[in-house]
Amino acid sequence: MRSDEHLLLDLETGRAESAARQLYRGYQRELFGFACHRLGDRALAEEVVQDVFTRVWRNAASYDASRASVRTWIYGILRNAIVDAERRRSRRPPAARYGQDDALVGIDEPIERTLLRWQVADAMARLTAEHREVLHLGHLGGLTVAEIAETLGIPPGTVKSRTFFAMKNLRLALEELEVTP
Repeated sequence: MRSDEHLLLDLETGRAESAARQLYRGYQRELFGFACHRLGDRALAEEVVQDVFTRVWRNAASYDASRASVRTWIYGILRNAIVDAERRRSRRPPAARYGQDDALVGIDEPIERTLLRWQVADAMARLTAEHREVLHLGHLGGLTVAEIAETLGIPPGTVKSRTFFAMKNLRLALEELEVTP
């Protein structure tokens, strides 16, 4: 199997379709999970992930291995695509947004688990955008401190600090909501 860097180079050659397919298979689930959690809307998350792979394909020539790993570069594209999607969504009338969270509730999911998920989402919403972002990238996206720092363009120490305070504030918010693990 070719490395991600080689696959990006292949996007510019005659092997573009095969390279795109391999990159998609390698990252689609991970990116979809991250986007779905950030956006709270499966359909919008699917749309965002498709947009990310289109951007990866179009911008493969701009990838610079000395600046970031392929994974970090793709997460940077995902982050921008999510911001774009959130902007578009905020311009839609409230009636068009009604019921988006309901789409995430599984039919067979126990009510306690659904309630806990809502409470955690409420607690996460109480965090600053910066704190939510490092938690999403680290805990849901699986990025390392160094990868988060590259993606956000901040020092690794800042990532660690934000993560520490994000977890502290999340615990406090969960306590305020009387959520027990």
